[in-house]
Formats: sequence, C-alpha cells, structure tokens
Amino acid sequence: MDLIEWLRRGVEGAVASLQAAGRLPAGLDLASIEIEAPGGSGRGDFTCNAALVLSRPAALPSRTLAGLLAETLDGTDGVGAIDIAGPGFLNLTLTPAIWARMLAAVLEAGSGYGASERGGAVFSTIAFHATDPQSTRPLSPARCEAVGTALANMIEHLGFRADRRFRTRSERVDVVVRLGPFLGVKGREAATMEGRFADDLDLSVIAGVVGRDAACLGMVMQPAGAPLVLDLDHLADQSHANAVFHLHYAHARCCALRQRGEGMGHVDFDHSRWDVRAFEDEGARLILRLLALYPSQIDLAVRQCEPYRLVQHLCGLADGLHQQYYRSLGAPHLRFIRDDDRLLTGARLALVRGIETVLKSGLALLGSSAPDEMR
Repeated sequence: MDLIEWLRRGVEGAVASLQAAGRLPAGLDLASIEIEAPGGSGRGDFTCNAALVLSRPAALPSRTLAGLLAETLDGTDGVGAIDIAGPGFLNLTLTPAIWARMLAAVLEAGSGYGASERGGAVFSTIAFHATDPQSTRPLSPARCEAVGTALANMIEHLGFRADRRFRTRSERVDVVVRLGPFLGVKGREAATMEGRFADDLDLSVIAGVVGRDAACLGMVMQPAGAPLVLDLDHLADQSHANAVFHLHYAHARCCALRQRGEGMGHVDFDHSRWDVRAFEDEGARLILRLLALYPSQIDLAVRQCEPYRLVQHLCGLADGLHQQYYRSLGAPHLRFIRDDDRLLTGARLALVRGIETVLKSGLALLGSSAPDEMR
C-alpha cells in the first residue's frame, strides 16, 4: 500500500464526485495536486494543496473549494479528521488502523518497498555537466562515480535500466546531472592521498582511507551542484554529528531491538492483531509519515538528480528513531518492548522493523551497507 498514492486517489476521487454533481467544472488538471508532510506539529499527518491549485480554474475561492473537498472526503475510511488551514490547505489526520495497513505493506514489500515497474525496463543514460558551463576544470571521477551510482540505483528501483558508463561530455542522454566543483579533501589523512584536489582521485582512493560506505555517503551529503570539501576526520567521527555514523547506528539499533524482542519471545504478529494504540503517539506518527514518504523521496531525488534528498530523508528517519528511543527511557509506556502487553509490543517492534527495512533499502541505493551492529 503506497499511502501517499492512496491519499492522492482519494482527493482525486473527491474532485470527480464534485464534478459529477455539477459543483466543479470538468477538465480540471489534477497533476499539480501534492500530498506532503505538514510544516509543524498539530497540523495533521499530511497536507494537501488541491484547493489552492484548482481554485482558479474552478472559479472558486480556495477556502470555499477546500470546504467542498473536506465535506466530500468526510467519512472516508482511514481518514480520522480534516481541517482547513491558511488559504485552503487540507490537513488530513489518519486513523491508527490505516497506519497499521501501511506498515504491514512496508514489511511485506521488504527491500522492494518504493520500487515500481513504471520505467518499463527502458534504458536510461546519465551524464555529468559542470555547474559552471565556462569551467574547463575536469569533473571529479570520485564524485561522478558516487553520485552516478546512487542515481543509477534509484533509477533501476523505479523500473528503468541504467547505463553505468557515466558520461562527462555533451551527447544525447536521459539524465543530466549538474555537478559542482570538488575543491578537495581535508583532515589528518588528506596528505596521504594522491593530490590535494579531487580531479584525479578515484572513489577507491578515498574509500581506502575512510571506508567504502563513508566515501560513497560523503560524496552525496551535499547537493550535487554545490562545491564539496570532504572532511575525512568528520567522516570517521564516531558520533551522531557524522551522518554516516548516525544512519549506521540507527540501523544497528533497530537490529538490536528486534533481536532483543525475538530473544524474549516476541515473535511477529499478523498485523490484524497489532494494538494500534502504538500508532497514536506523535513520535510514532512522525516515523510512520517518514516511512510513507520514502517512495516519493526516491522519485524526487531522481527527478532533481539530487541523491542528497534521500540522505536527508533517511537522516530524518534516524532522528525519529533515536528521539523515540530516548523518550521511552523516561516514559515506560512508550517502550518498544513491554512484557505486560504483547500486542502493543508487536506493533512497536513492527514499527522498528519498518525503520530497519527503509534504512537498509535507502543506504543500499546510496551505495552503503547497513551494519547490524556497531563495532
């Protein structure tokens, strides 16, 4: 179940119902309707811009149109509340039961979550052009390999076939990446590399110093078009300030929680038996929103040719896990594993497995492993 697509179809269905009733004109372009996370807490689970983008062609004030849509959507199975905010945004709050269905779909899909066949196995080529068209400086082979590999992985996740012979000259291509200058490397180990600037550095050289995972992720932590100075000391830092450590630790924490639960006899439950109260807490709902948005973030990263979009999303998911874990230490009712409530524990461990699934999938797309434990 792609929750975002389910919501979009629901809104489009509401528009169609209003058109059939003669309350909206036919022929409205629905392509600009978006379902996104709200900008802050207390604004529902998702927000939709349908009334804003359709108000002018529908010749209705946006808040009036939002009211019509809210009235039509009211009572939809899985939608608990609809509020109108600002000029006409629809803030949608979902029921815990629909979150359970979404999470069950994530677990069922596993590494294939967010994948599609819409590419039809069409061959897709990737080329790199300098952000500055007047620049004569060669593009970094290390950065081309890391960014190109991440994009190729995501393109194939969407059903295309990616040509991994990344090009750096003008020719017919399907995906053009504007790549910024790589200014160099810094840190205690920088002097051991073959040259201060990355013009002649292969990714394997950097990986030989900080490891393959840190080398690949370090290359995609900034927008592709921005200059990049790779801080080798930072990439080796064993703290949450380092995104590589932060993401790896989150995956390892998921594995530890799951293994602990299994060791205490908490085995997988059918999702119909989960205690959906586990999905009422705001911290859990934040995590669930990020899981639901994962497929759209892959699509956005490909459309914008910016793998760092996916890095940001995964870091947000890791933040959500760590914050919920530390909250639970001071609030026993939020603990992931509770021997006095097996059905609630089953639901919370399912949430942990969902995070583990998405982190492992996303890290693989970015060229990184997902360690089960931190050494």
